[in-house]
Amino acid sequence: MELQKVCFVKSVIFILILLVFLPGFQGKRVEIGSYSGVIESIDKDFKFIVVSGTKFLISSDTKIMDEKGSILKGSDLKLKAFVAIEGVPNPDGVYAKKIVIQKKP
Repeated sequence: MELQKVCFVKSVIFILILLVFLPGFQGKRVEIGSYSGVIESIDKDFKFIVVSGTKFLISSDTKIMDEKGSILKGSDLKLKAFVAIEGVPNPDGVYAKKIVIQKKP
């Protein structure tokens, strides 16, 4: 009987420890921001663009499209084009999730 009590108490303590520390292991919540402006510069390999002084990193996961939703390529990005960007801030710049090339601001 005494052994059952000890096992029960240890189980309760273990569960309480999990409840206290588990939320800390779930990671940070990622906030996606919206940006817009004119493309000021483009990397020759299309790895990043600069819009309104902010560096936007482009990866294979970045969706580049026009206002109608048609998928475009990195080579479709042009200087002085107006773009709307959804991205995640990072110390190296902003990771672009989606870039929409717009006709007019």
